[in-house]
Amino acid sequence: MSVKGAVKAWNQFFFAPVSPLPIAVFRILFALLVIADLVLLSPDWLAWFGQDGWVSMATVRKLEPGVRINLFALMPAGDLWPEVLFWVFLAFALFLLMGFMTRASSIAVFICLASIQQRNPYIIHPGDTFMRVAGFFLMFAPAGAAFSLDRLLRIRRGREGPEIAPRSPWAQRMIQFELAFAYLIACWWKTMGSDWVDGTAVYYVWHLDQFRRFPVPAFLQNMIAVRIESWLTMSIEFALGVFVWFKELRYAVLLLGLLLHLSIEYSMNVPLFEWALLSAYVLFIDPDDLQRAMRWVRARFRMRAAAVPQSE
Repeated sequence: MSVKGAVKAWNQFFFAPVSPLPIAVFRILFALLVIADLVLLSPDWLAWFGQDGWVSMATVRKLEPGVRINLFALMPAGDLWPEVLFWVFLAFALFLLMGFMTRASSIAVFICLASIQQRNPYIIHPGDTFMRVAGFFLMFAPAGAAFSLDRLLRIRRGREGPEIAPRSPWAQRMIQFELAFAYLIACWWKTMGSDWVDGTAVYYVWHLDQFRRFPVPAFLQNMIAVRIESWLTMSIEFALGVFVWFKELRYAVLLLGLLLHLSIEYSMNVPLFEWALLSAYVLFIDPDDLQRAMRWVRARFRMRAAAVPQSE
């Protein structure tokens, strides 16, 4: 391929307008995860992020000095403003879910998300990091171009027609790259340790009592099965980083990733980690396939609604 052809392919991939349906669906899933995270954090919100929380602001400044996105660093003393931030964060997450003031809401959600992760970095996991980086790129995406109150308002005011106009996908591509890169890094790190290479790693995973959720069947814990599971995990992660970019293999690879994450969700209690990564799978779905799937779901709902006897 010539340099000119490479540049053309680059511009086509990142900037040629495509349907914004996948990024709009991702916006909804992203907002639901943020809301779920807030619900899980709410009982101990002040313990995590209050003035007298388990990690002080002085410790945070020593841990990560320099300029950071951290609204807590600007707050007066006391627990009033951390509590206010919780409700502001929740309100903007709900706005993002509905697609209301989508751009402003996505900016506010990113700033709040970055702030709580900076305020207490000891309680985050890689899924939280993925959400923060994805939230950054979501600010630049046409996330309100579909399935949003913003779109309904634009149509009502005559600023937009019934057809959803294609948009530049560069922000969506960056989230896709973020996801693929995360899988490749995970696979690479596993190759650095002997436990994954010799196939014994999953044995230790199954026996981490602090993360255990539901019991793993005994036949999955014998050493032959454990080795297969260990090597299969690495293979799936590599495929999600590389082969997911090949259209002919994409859905098979995404299905393997789905099964991998569901098995981890069943066996390990790592809140929202699996769903944070799975939410971005929708960005790899072809918009036409996504539309067909939605039409199928709507048709099934209509059939069920029609089957319900009408009250007299």
